[in-house]
Amino acid sequence: MSGVKRKRNILNVKQKLEILQKLDNGESASTDVEDVLNEGNTISHSAALQFVETLLDYMGQRGFDYGDITEVRKICVDIRQEMNKQQKQRRIKDFLKQFLSYLQDKLKESYTFKSGDIQLSTSTLSQILDETAHSYGDAIAFISDHQAITKNFTDFRYEVDRLASGFVSLGLKKGDRIGLCSPNCYEWPLTQFAAAKAGLILVTINPAYQSSELEYCLKKVGCKALVTWDTFKTQNFYDILCGLIPELPNSPPNDLKNSNFPDLKTIMMISKDRKTGILNFNDVMQSGNKESDRTLSEIEKSIQFDDPVNIQYTSGTTGLPKGVVLSHHNIVNNCVVIGRRFGYHLQKPIICCQVPLFHCFGCVFGSLASVLFHGTSVLPSLGFNVVESLKSVEKNRCTVIYGTPTMHVDGIHNFKSQKYDISSLKQAIVGGSPATESLIEELKEVFGLSCINIAYGSTENSPGVAVTGIDDDFEKAVKGILKPAEYIELKIVDRKGRLVPINVEGELCVRGHNLFLGYWQDPEKTAEVVEKTNWYHTGDLTVMDEDGYIRIVGRIKDMIIRGGENIYPMEIENFLNTHPAILEVNVVGVPDKRMGEEVCAWISVKKDTNLTEEDVRKYCKGKISHFKIPRYIMFVDDFPKTTSGKIKKYEMVRISTEKLKL
Repeated sequence: MSGVKRKRNILNVKQKLEILQKLDNGESASTDVEDVLNEGNTISHSAALQFVETLLDYMGQRGFDYGDITEVRKICVDIRQEMNKQQKQRRIKDFLKQFLSYLQDKLKESYTFKSGDIQLSTSTLSQILDETAHSYGDAIAFISDHQAITKNFTDFRYEVDRLASGFVSLGLKKGDRIGLCSPNCYEWPLTQFAAAKAGLILVTINPAYQSSELEYCLKKVGCKALVTWDTFKTQNFYDILCGLIPELPNSPPNDLKNSNFPDLKTIMMISKDRKTGILNFNDVMQSGNKESDRTLSEIEKSIQFDDPVNIQYTSGTTGLPKGVVLSHHNIVNNCVVIGRRFGYHLQKPIICCQVPLFHCFGCVFGSLASVLFHGTSVLPSLGFNVVESLKSVEKNRCTVIYGTPTMHVDGIHNFKSQKYDISSLKQAIVGGSPATESLIEELKEVFGLSCINIAYGSTENSPGVAVTGIDDDFEKAVKGILKPAEYIELKIVDRKGRLVPINVEGELCVRGHNLFLGYWQDPEKTAEVVEKTNWYHTGDLTVMDEDGYIRIVGRIKDMIIRGGENIYPMEIENFLNTHPAILEVNVVGVPDKRMGEEVCAWISVKKDTNLTEEDVRKYCKGKISHFKIPRYIMFVDDFPKTTSGKIKKYEMVRISTEKLKL
C-alpha cells in the first residue's frame, strides 16, 4: 500500500489564494479553476467540491448574481447528502464540469455580445409588406377605432401601392424627404409604407409642435413634401401653414414657391375638406397612373436595405432637435430582434398602440411590428385617451398594450374606477422613460398580466437596446435589470473610455446593426456621440452584471456634484417614489455657494393626500445618505416637459434657481 499515491483532501493554499485574487481583480480564472478540478490524481472530489463552495462565497462578495449562486450552492448541499458513495462520486464529477462551464460563461469585464438563432434580415419595408400580404392577406393589419376603419393586409398593401404611385406622380424622387405631421390615424402607417416603397425618407414630426418648431423641422432636412392632419387639439394646421407661408392660399397645388422654404413644393392634408393651395390626401391616392406605376416599380428594385428610410427628431431636452437618420436595416432588424423578445413570433399580437406613431416606439414596435409579425395594430384615438384605450382593448380583444409609465399609471387608475373587460390582455410593454418598481408590480397585478416587458433604448438605436423577455425573471424586470438585445454589442467605460469591470458604474456604449446612420447633415454633432470605431455613447450611467444584464443608474449630464460627492438624481427619485403619497418626483442640482450644488426635489403628490417638506426629510433620514436628502423641496402640480413628454431638467434648474433666489 505504501506505493499508492493518496489523493489530497486539502488544496494548495497558495494556489487557492492566487485564484481568489484573480477573481477579486475581475480577471478570468476559469483556466486556473479547470486545472484544479482536473487534478483527478492528486485531489479528491470532496476537496474539489469544497473548493467550489469557497469560490461561491467569494463570488457572492464580489457581487455575482445571488440567485445563481444560491442555486449552485443548493446543488452542492444536495450532493453532500447523497448516501451512495459511487453515485456521490459520479454526481460530483458531473457537477464540477457543469460548474466550470457556468464560471466560464460569467463576464469579468463590462462588455457583452450575444448572437441569436436567426439571421439578420436584408429586407426593406416594402418587401416585408409584400411578403406578409401574400401569405396573410386576410389577416387584420390595422384598426383605427376613432375613424371606424379596419384593413386587412391585402387592402393595406393595395392602398400603399396607390399612395406610393401618387407620390411618384407628384414628381417626388428617391431620397426626397417627405414630412408627416399627424396624430395616430390609419393614414399614418399608410404614408409610412408608401413613402418607403417610393424610396422617400419619411420625416416624422410631432403634431403638437407649434409654428416655429414645425418650421425648424421642415427646413432642417429640406422636406420637399408634407403630409399633415387638419386639426388636432388646439392646432389648426392649415392656419399654421398659412402663417408660415403667406402665399399658400394662392399657390397652385404641387407648385409651392416660398423663399423661406425653398425645398418645399407640395403639401397634402388628411381631411374631408379641400383647401386652396394644398392637395387632398385622398386625391393623391387616386393620382397615380401607368407611367408612375412603371417608375415606382423601377424605384422599388433600386432600394437597398441600408438606404435611409426615416428621419426621427430627438426630443431636444438640451437644445434644438437633431434629425436621426435610420435605415431599413436599422428598424427592420431592431423590430425583429425586440419583437421576438416580446414573443411575437410565437403568437400574433393584437397591439393596443396608445403611444404616438411619430416616435420610434410607435412606428417601429407598433405599425412595423404588425406587418413583420402578421399581427394587428389598434389605434384607439388621435392622441392618448385612457378611456378610449381601455375600450379598444375590450372591443378588439387586444393581447398587448403599449405605454409610457405615465400612460400606464392613468390606465390603472381608470380601470379601478370603471371596470372594463380586459381579460384578453396578456402583456404590457413599458418604455419611453424609467418606471418605478411599484408601478410595474401594480400594473401586473391590476391588469392580471402574465408578462411585462420593460424596454430601454434611444432614437439613435432604432430604438431598442435592452429589454426584458417573456421568459425573463420578473424580479429582475421590476428592478430595471434588462437583457441586451441579440446582435448588439454593449460596453461600459469610465471617463477615459476604458472598459470597467462588472458591477462598476460607467457610461453605456452601443454598437451594432441598430446604430443610426448619423444626424442629418451634421457630422460634427454625430462625431460628438459616435467614435471612429462606431461606438455610440448613450450618456447613460449604467452597471453591467456578470451575466451581461444592465441597469440604468442615471444620466451622466444630470449628475449633481455636492461638496465633491457625486449624486445621481435617479437614485433619489427611485427612493422617493416609494413614498405612498408621492405621485411623481424629479430631482435636479441647483447652485450653492458653499457646496457647489445642492439637491432640489420637485414633488407632485397623489390626490387627497398631504405631504410637507418635513415629512419628506423624515422619510429620507436613515434610509439614504445624508448628502442625498433634498435641501430644497418644491411641491408642484406639473413638470416642464417637451412635447413628447420628456422632463426638461434644464428648465427645472432655471425655475428653481429663480424661485429660490439662488
